[in-house]
Amino acid sequence: MTIDQFVQTMLGGLAIGCIYSLIALGISMIIRATDILHFAQGEMLMVGSMVGLSAYWMRDLPFPIVLLFGIIGGGLISTVVELVVYRTLRMQRVALINIMIATIGVSIVLQNVARLVWGSEPLGYPSLFDSKGIVVAGFAVSPQLLWIVILSALIMGTLILFFRYTRLGIAMQAAAQDPDVARLMGINVDRTTTYTFAVAGMMAGAAGVLLGSLFFASFNMGFITGIKAFVAATLGGLGSVAGAMIGGLIFGLIETFSGMLISTAYKDAVGMVVLILILLLMPNGLLTRAGREV
Repeated sequence: MTIDQFVQTMLGGLAIGCIYSLIALGISMIIRATDILHFAQGEMLMVGSMVGLSAYWMRDLPFPIVLLFGIIGGGLISTVVELVVYRTLRMQRVALINIMIATIGVSIVLQNVARLVWGSEPLGYPSLFDSKGIVVAGFAVSPQLLWIVILSALIMGTLILFFRYTRLGIAMQAAAQDPDVARLMGINVDRTTTYTFAVAGMMAGAAGVLLGSLFFASFNMGFITGIKAFVAATLGGLGSVAGAMIGGLIFGLIETFSGMLISTAYKDAVGMVVLILILLLMPNGLLTRAGREV
């Protein structure tokens, strides 16, 4: 492997790792707030990707607006699902494991609805980024990969600032850490839970547009990607927001370099091997979850 190949592979791994981090962030946030493993999180990515592509078809919009539509689409669907399905089940005091099973049902339903609306064939994203390589530190790099890393970092940075400096973000942290105490302080825990699903869906929607621009959009694009994001969240430590970011980057690099050194045909299998090794050797992940905290 030449130095140029190493740089390109590293950038590609960081780009796909950032996408995994965005999805894993939503998984970890939902676990923090509700203890639910949200197996439909990958479908929020798919919805965001499809909505962003549909917006582009209608108006030939610039990429930032396409990304915004994807974010809104993912957040809106996630909010509707939480209000209609998950909140209803919680109000009926359904066992947690049954709610998790319901998330699998939501995943299947969303896939089939997407197939009816957008068809079963993969849909190619237009060239939303400049395809001409640019030179950074003496190496030619893909502008698309570079922009994915930059935009993902901006989105994750905005999320961190939101939780740290806004009243709503602080309230969401308090509700996730200790719901009973939060209620005594006047925080509407049901509302903050809905906001958590909305933000998680927005992160997945952004990831969907970025992933679609890198490859293509399809009704089942969220399934395997969601599983990989779950592996990334497990690697970082389920329920840890910082761990989700780190785990996504590490897993993206592992997958990309394994595809380069072994074969791209086996990169999905490598991800599953990583999951099994994590569960065997580091069941708590890199960053152990310490209490309930967004």
